[in-house]
Amino acid sequence: MLIRKTIRYLFEMQFVLSSYILCKLLKIDKSSKIYGYIAQSIGPFLGISRRANDNLKKAMEELNNLERKEIIKKMWNNLGRTSAEFFNLGTLLETEDRISIKGQEILEEYKNKGVIFVSGHLANWEIIPIAILRKSKNVAAVYRDSNNFLFNNWMIKQRKIITNNQFSKGPTGIKEILNFLKNNGSVAMLVDQKLSNGVSANFFNMKAMTASTPAALSLKYGYPVVPLTVKRIKDVNFEVEFLPEIKVEETGNLKEDELNFTNKINQFLELKIREKPEDWFWLHNRWDKRFN
Repeated sequence: MLIRKTIRYLFEMQFVLSSYILCKLLKIDKSSKIYGYIAQSIGPFLGISRRANDNLKKAMEELNNLERKEIIKKMWNNLGRTSAEFFNLGTLLETEDRISIKGQEILEEYKNKGVIFVSGHLANWEIIPIAILRKSKNVAAVYRDSNNFLFNNWMIKQRKIITNNQFSKGPTGIKEILNFLKNNGSVAMLVDQKLSNGVSANFFNMKAMTASTPAALSLKYGYPVVPLTVKRIKDVNFEVEFLPEIKVEETGNLKEDELNFTNKINQFLELKIREKPEDWFWLHNRWDKRFN
């Protein structure tokens, strides 16, 4: 079993490295366009796209079948582009004109302060630390470990092109995040994936296990939680929007306050996903069937 898994991981890594070399040779604009086209041509016919369709049915009941198909096609295009762009993170870091910032005054307000930025897997989410770097030079990103340890180590190395501060989700990562915040660091977290722990919060009128870390750190230590969103404007051009800090009226019941706080974060994400649903990663197994 272990040998079979290792062989699979090696084949997966070989594919990733081949894609990396190809995308570097083609450069960012051409590779993004080609990978987007390939993904939108193949992805909608893969079995996993049924999950995207089911998620859209549950979350956005107003959509008809043709509208869902179009969103899924565009979602795959975005994922293909994002994959190619990941192999060219250095280019995105160096060319500032590809990323426009909305809400500059909010980003300015929290520079050189301990702050938690929250978002989801929207458009090219990898550029979030790049946008924060416009004002804050002390930036960290929180990542989720991949099952393929070979790919995981390589992926972390790639992300370190943007910032060396990479913290894994989990107990060890929480300690690192807290120490980083104490030193006036900016921490970027994606909080839209299903977790085995966390809190059962509302998301598109359904229960979804959601990371409570931002809420817990804010309520316990007073660190502000600032939401942001990423939109793909055209091709390899993006808009990152920073919005006002999320706050809740504290009741003294920590569990209740954490849930209310997390619900507010999810409300923000839901609003932004509805604005441009094709930018979100609908392939997540996001909602727990036990509660819905």
